[in-house]
Amino acid sequence: MSNDRPITVSELNKLISNALSSNPSFKSIWVKGEISNFNIAPSGHFYFSLKDSTSNLRCTFFQGRTQSYSGRPLKNGMEVMAYGSVNVYEPRGEYSLNVFKIEEIGQGDIHLQVEKLKKQLYEKGIFDPNRKRPLPRLPKTLGIATSPTGAAIEDIIRIARTNYPNINILVSPCVVQGVDAPNSITEAIELLNNPKWEVDVIIAGRGGGSYEDLMAFNDEKVIMAYYNSRVPIISAVGHEIDKVLTDYAADVSAPTPTAAAKIAIPEVETIFAYLEETDRRLTLALKHRLQYLRDRLGKALDKRSLTDPSHYIEERYIALDEVLSRIHLIGRNFLSQKKEKLSVFERISFRWEQSLERKSNRLNLASGRLENFSPLSTLSRGYSVIRNHKKNVIKASNEVKIGEKLELILAKGSLEVNVQNISNEK
Repeated sequence: MSNDRPITVSELNKLISNALSSNPSFKSIWVKGEISNFNIAPSGHFYFSLKDSTSNLRCTFFQGRTQSYSGRPLKNGMEVMAYGSVNVYEPRGEYSLNVFKIEEIGQGDIHLQVEKLKKQLYEKGIFDPNRKRPLPRLPKTLGIATSPTGAAIEDIIRIARTNYPNINILVSPCVVQGVDAPNSITEAIELLNNPKWEVDVIIAGRGGGSYEDLMAFNDEKVIMAYYNSRVPIISAVGHEIDKVLTDYAADVSAPTPTAAAKIAIPEVETIFAYLEETDRRLTLALKHRLQYLRDRLGKALDKRSLTDPSHYIEERYIALDEVLSRIHLIGRNFLSQKKEKLSVFERISFRWEQSLERKSNRLNLASGRLENFSPLSTLSRGYSVIRNHKKNVIKASNEVKIGEKLELILAKGSLEVNVQNISNEK
């Protein structure tokens, strides 16, 4: 949206609503606080606020979810933890927490630990959706990591056999609840990843249970086993509201083991339909390819180069002669142009020599004239130059004194003399 114009209130509320709804941090969040302004509407919805020492947060607990609450009756002043997502009511520009479940303080510490771990693994990229792989379309071997005695294993095998009777099923039994569950689940998944078993897809999980019963699938070791699985893996843990963390680490998550089997193993009719469609498309593609090759072959056979190859060669000979003729003509023109340029340079050279000779004669004449006016030429005829101790040239007798030392410069050498007599006669 452009910053050059003001936006309307509705547009701003819409932007805020979209920002909140697209941010996963606001979709599944636990909020702790004290209940205030508690009210039950005739529709059965709970409306209240959560407050702490400085702030209030509006909350809505709709009737469809209030039925799952089994704790003490909610009332003002009760310390609780509410789990839900943040929404914006655009007409009033108010945001509130859409509550999914509520627990009294002291009962929900485990949720805080799970949320903390979820945030840490999310920041590390363990839950990055871009790394998730597609499931194989026609798996030959299905691997199952779950309890060998629960209803989950029976449902998975029943659905798998119904959809694809010839499917190979390899069960890696494990404990899915209790202290030993994390190590047991991890080992079962690692065993199914052994290449010797040639497993194409893995379903790992269990049937439904309480939040505490499902805690093994919120364990970091189990989560990393899903994340590191070489084979595409489906998280199949029965749950109602909360998603276990293995759902985020797996390539695909299913709400129940039965749903996971339906996702992993397509029905025979679906497979046959897929094979028939693939066969139809391949046949059509081959027909088109064959017709294309026939058309190309027909066009090639119609070419004169095949029906009369000698004519084709003759045409090439003629084209070659034309090219050679053009090359010779270009070569002659090139040489002619270069000769013309060379003759220009020769004329320039001749003119330059003439000019240089004239300049030399003028220089010799000027040099001779300069020689005649040279002081050295005058000295060579018996004249001399007289200078005092300051190197000033003496031009008249009144410029010197008796006893003063003077320098006489001759054509060759110089003399030092003392003035003994001065005559002012011309």
